[in-house]
Amino acid sequence: MTGMRMVAALWTAALATASATALAGAPVQASPAPAVGQSVSLVTTSGSATFKLCRNWVFTHTCREYGNVPVPARIAAGDSFEITFGSNPKTMWFRVKAVLLQDGRCLLIPKHEDMPAKGEDEPVDMLIVDPCRVLR
Repeated sequence: MTGMRMVAALWTAALATASATALAGAPVQASPAPAVGQSVSLVTTSGSATFKLCRNWVFTHTCREYGNVPVPARIAAGDSFEITFGSNPKTMWFRVKAVLLQDGRCLLIPKHEDMPAKGEDEPVDMLIVDPCRVLR
């Protein structure tokens, strides 16, 4: 399974879980031990992440990873913060659309990504926080 297919599958599962909970009328709460791929609401970080920046060049896609990107100690879906990355530093605002848990790390999906509407093989931008801890 390609990386994009894995992220799309995780995103779809998280949306299905949230929809089922909302339709049942139960309050949405973070579970004590979230399942892999589950969307979580609040995480703590070590203060550093890897920024994966992808580009579509008409016939091909390329992604580049920038390590040691400073991030806040606590991050929640809906947060916005400034990130600086690269050897010739670039700065941008990162607006968190969703936080997905995968293998002890968190994938922070930005608001500009229209997951899972993109094609399965199309890569997405994201911040990868490893390790991260889920807060209730």
